[in-house]
Amino acid sequence: MINNMNMHMDHMVVWVEDLDGTARFLRDIVGFRQHSMDIGCSDDDPTTGGMAGLFFDGNGVWLELIKPTTPGPGMDILNQVGAGTLVEINFQPQDYDGVLREMKERGIQMLNMDGSPLGDDGGLIKEGVGLGDDIEHTGQRIAYWPIEATRGSSVEIFEVIPNDQGGLINIRDSLWENESDSEEIWIDHIAVWVKDLEATASFYTDVLGLKRYAKEIDNSNNQANEKIGAFKACFIDCGGVWLELVQPVGPGALMETLNEKGDGYLGEICVCVKDLDAYNKKMEAKGIQMVNIDGSPLDDKNCILEPHGEKMAYFPKDVSCGMTIEIIQPGPKETSCLPPRSYPPSWS
Repeated sequence: MINNMNMHMDHMVVWVEDLDGTARFLRDIVGFRQHSMDIGCSDDDPTTGGMAGLFFDGNGVWLELIKPTTPGPGMDILNQVGAGTLVEINFQPQDYDGVLREMKERGIQMLNMDGSPLGDDGGLIKEGVGLGDDIEHTGQRIAYWPIEATRGSSVEIFEVIPNDQGGLINIRDSLWENESDSEEIWIDHIAVWVKDLEATASFYTDVLGLKRYAKEIDNSNNQANEKIGAFKACFIDCGGVWLELVQPVGPGALMETLNEKGDGYLGEICVCVKDLDAYNKKMEAKGIQMVNIDGSPLDDKNCILEPHGEKMAYFPKDVSCGMTIEIIQPGPKETSCLPPRSYPPSWS
């Protein structure tokens, strides 16, 4: 099993059609800070095709926007899933080759982005800083677990070479090293829809070596969350951000999404704020009507997850450029179902 200290989620990737428009939404509406760096993949890269991208600081994890720019696997994914879809989660290990060796010993065939078996180059792509013909890169190696192992989700591992001054991640982090985290808004977790909670959790704990949070959710018999529906859930600690694995067990919005999108669907980017009522008023001042999980307009009350007390609201898809973003206020500490990171030190 991979040592948990050697593996953490660095970023998540959203495929977009309108890079500038989606960036404006995240920066000017949601409130995230945009990294100054432009990134891209060379047009002639056979593994991805041409792509352009931007990073946003989620305070503990990065959100990467990717726009395919030429025909290729990247464009194929966009056409398949649609703009605004969270397509993958990306882990950085301490020892990239060590992970590949362990997977080979386990009999797990790692893959390229296009689903082909990983070759002798270990998944090298022409990714770097810049756009179009001006990309400067030393190349980066990436690999994916087969969806049979992840139970439907796209999970990437990527290599970072220490002291590689041309490495994309090294450049990104060096340009951001003097920035401090915000305690006003942050990506707390990603919600993943699953058919079998225990089977999916075992991939993250037994294969990736991540830790499962002891406190779990079981609203199987709770009739108080009619719009949401009955569900069970657990949290996986990904080193700065959490995965919430959600198994719907009764009718409602969660079950409808699972039936439509399938097992392993990376469903929601969940963003924490201290005061959701105040946040909603800011959105109202911008002319934005927040909605419930089922898309119905939010009335004078936020959607509340009982009996835990979390308050929730969503951006309409036409505002969020297709992304599913939940804004959530943690419930009282005595009843909240969220892991401890949901409470910054200044809230104590």
